[in-house]
Amino acid sequence: MNTNSVYNRIKQFFAEEQTIPVRRLRNLTLANKNVPFRIWGSTLEGDNYSGREVFTFNGPSRNPGVGYNYNALGYMIMYDMRKGDYRTFVYDNITKLELNGIVYNVQ
Repeated sequence: MNTNSVYNRIKQFFAEEQTIPVRRLRNLTLANKNVPFRIWGSTLEGDNYSGREVFTFNGPSRNPGVGYNYNALGYMIMYDMRKGDYRTFVYDNITKLELNGIVYNVQ
């Protein structure tokens, strides 16, 4: 194995990390519907999750007659591919996002 190649890959991985605000996180997740991505963070109970594969989808919040808007309240229903079920994630509790091979640290 060429150690120079390994060093270059590690250097490239860390160079790709960017810091983004929660607002940008919302925009990225909503703009990339049905595209799998990974998130790291914590639940409302304080349990940590790391690298959970999820994707967003068109939900009921935007339909006429629905009296709530999850996005406006700061959370989003995403499909958890590991559990095979829908889960609610709080945007403020997400610390890292990996989308299309790019890692974003969330402020």
